Amino acid sequence: MASSSQSHGADHTSGLSATSYDERYNNMPAMHLQQKTRNLLSRFLNVNLRGKDWRDVADEMEYDYLTICNWEQERDPMGCLLRDWQRDDKHTVGKLLSILRDLEREDVLRDVRRSLEKDLTVWLESQRNHPVQVNEVTESHPSTSYPNLPQTEELRGITLRDKPSGPIETFDAYVCFCEEDRDIVHTMMRVLEKPPYNLKLCVDFRDLVPGAAYVTATAELIRNRCKRMIIVLSPEFLESEACDFQAKVALTFSPGARMKRIVPIMYKRCVVPPILKHVTICNFTKVDLQEWFWERLYAALNLK
Repeated sequence: MASSSQSHGADHTSGLSATSYDERYNNMPAMHLQQKTRNLLSRFLNVNLRGKDWRDVADEMEYDYLTICNWEQERDPMGCLLRDWQRDDKHTVGKLLSILRDLEREDVLRDVRRSLEKDLTVWLESQRNHPVQVNEVTESHPSTSYPNLPQTEELRGITLRDKPSGPIETFDAYVCFCEEDRDIVHTMMRVLEKPPYNLKLCVDFRDLVPGAAYVTATAELIRNRCKRMIIVLSPEFLESEACDFQAKVALTFSPGARMKRIVPIMYKRCVVPPILKHVTICNFTKVDLQEWFWERLYAALNLK
């Protein structure tokens, strides 16, 4: 009996992990979160905590980079995020809880638990005489880890090993660089594409089919074919319109890029662009750290 009691208590303190609550929160539209609960969420998530604050919640909710930048100017960015997200009745409280769990914010889940339970009770009472049909959520096909795979023929055959039919070619990382910095890219290919790393990089001068529409092809590769994006920073990079375009494509198409998909390396000393100000930089310019640079870069890609 004591063991059962302890287990029950653990469910509550771990942040709404009890099975009896999960299904009901998954069916509860986010629009039914009350002001007190929203205020509590803002209180915790507005605090700057790299990888675990409101920006990362917005990333997981698939908001674009420019929207997130605009909310950064607000006094209560998490409140702005919730107000916008609640407008869609398909968004549920369960989804929000899942995001917070993925971000390892058990502290937030624990401290808003009672307020959430009150919101749930109010919502359930309102549904007794007016049941709501909840649409079934379908899972993505388990055989692929790449969203939005191209269905049109013009987006096939853009890389040398792309096939006109069948599986498309995919990569571990797209390398964004300017022509003046080819040397570091050649070195990157020699090091990262061999043991012990064995990565598959996408490099335009080697992998893109000549004649393909460059803007369309690179946007497709960044968005759908590459798990990560390596950006080679230098003064020349800052002057390159093509590089600026590719970096913005990654941030716009993949809201999670700011913390998860983009890995910049400082090849030559330069001012970090504003769009990358929240991303940790792998610094190649520090001579005393170059011995461990490639291992650190590989770890930053986090492809295991």
